[in-house]
Amino acid sequence: MCQFFSAVVTRDHRVLFTEENSHETVIVRARLRDTSLSLRHFARVELRPDGAAGAPLRVDEPTTPRWWNPVTDRERVRIVAARVRTARATYEATMQAPWATYETARATYEATMMQAPWASYQAAWAAAQVTYDAAVAADKATYMAAVQTLEGYVPPRS
Repeated sequence: MCQFFSAVVTRDHRVLFTEENSHETVIVRARLRDTSLSLRHFARVELRPDGAAGAPLRVDEPTTPRWWNPVTDRERVRIVAARVRTARATYEATMQAPWATYETARATYEATMMQAPWASYQAAWAAAQVTYDAAVAADKATYMAAVQTLEGYVPPRS
C-alpha cells in the first residue's frame, strides 16, 4: 500500500513520482517496462511518515536491485519528497478558500436546481400513478375473476 510519498527510482537514479502517490501510475506514465525483477530498470520506493523530521524510506520490492545505491538514492528520494511536501502544503493552504467557495456553490446548486425539480417529478409521478391505477382497475378486476375460475388457483394473500 502506498504511503505519504511513493516514487520510482530508475537505474540512472532519477526519482519519478505523480500527484497520486501510486507506483503503478508512475510506471504507466513513464512507460517503464514492468518485467521480471532481475531485468527491471527501476525500483519502487516509499517514504512513510513517522512524525519526525525524516521519514523512513523503504524499497517496496522483494529485493533491492544491484544498481541501487543506498546512500545516494535514499538521499535523492528524501530531497524530492521534501520539495513535494512543501509544494503540497502550499497547494492545500492556497486551495482552502476556493474549495470552501466551491462547496458553498455546490450546496446552493443542489438546493435550487435539484430539490425543486425532484419534488415536481415526484408530484407528477404520483398523479400519473393514480390515473394509471384508475384506468387499469376494471381490467385488473376482470382478469382476476377469470384467473380465479382456473382449476388449482391459489389466490394471493392480502
